Amino acid sequence: MHERRVLAVDLGGTKTAVGVVDSEGRIVARETAPTPLSSFAASLDLIVSLCHLVLSRAGPVEGLGLALPGIVDRQKGILLRSPSSGWTDAPFGEAVAEALGLPARCDNDVNACALAEALFGAGRGLSSFFWMTVSTGIGGAVCIDGSVFPGSRGMAGEVGHLVVADGGALCGCGNRGCLEAEAAGPAWRRKALAHLDAGVYSAGYLGGLPREEVEARTIADGARRSDPLCLEVLRDVGSALARGVAAISNIFDPEAVILGGGIASAFDLLTPHIERGAAALSFQTLGPQQKLLPSALGRDAALIGAAALVLHHDRQGESP
Repeated sequence: MHERRVLAVDLGGTKTAVGVVDSEGRIVARETAPTPLSSFAASLDLIVSLCHLVLSRAGPVEGLGLALPGIVDRQKGILLRSPSSGWTDAPFGEAVAEALGLPARCDNDVNACALAEALFGAGRGLSSFFWMTVSTGIGGAVCIDGSVFPGSRGMAGEVGHLVVADGGALCGCGNRGCLEAEAAGPAWRRKALAHLDAGVYSAGYLGGLPREEVEARTIADGARRSDPLCLEVLRDVGSALARGVAAISNIFDPEAVILGGGIASAFDLLTPHIERGAAALSFQTLGPQQKLLPSALGRDAALIGAAALVLHHDRQGESP
């Protein structure tokens, strides 16, 4: 059987990854570099150069998939708005396709992650699940029968802007108390620094670090060492995520909620708080019929998902 290979681009606000992915979801070749946010032209040049580099090692491909960070016009391949980068109306799909002479498919990076998990990861075999990315921001996607449900404007599943704390922290969208503002990576840092500044806890583990190193990763490290301040941040973040998971459960009733993104490395620490909180708020509690699962693809989900847009376009109900 002929092995299909696809060129995949994961354009992020901090780094850009380009790879060649085969029909089993395996990354055959990969290159990454910091994303230049100075201009569309600079980012386009980087993507094209990385594509040529991986193609020189991996050989021919049959198409191109792009996972883009923000609101995407999937038909035209335009990144309409990206809060993380400031890009607006950026025609990445069309420009990269023209530069490489390959047909291109594009989608939001969160939708791409969900599709990757449906086809190659933790969502395999599930009739429905909700994907939640928890990283610098929080995004979500609804997956039904192996396909991502886009909604009328491609924005279905934006759980990051569900208000979970009335009068809470200001979110980048302009509202207060959004799940993203209460539980994404920057919220961990903000909460920890507030505790340190208030002197509520002894300095402990975080007090021994330079202030700029107080971030989600080090807070999770401290929680694993049973540091009281770090454990309090975990409880607070877990409680906010529980409200989001409970809302997902009540509205969609999926078989599973799959948690991915940079914060997923703390999945084992968050799970007890999320499950306990969601059980109290859900019409039907998480149990054997509904699971909370970690991503099986980890940081590769968006890159593999970009390829999946091409490899399995028929499963998304689109014409080639």
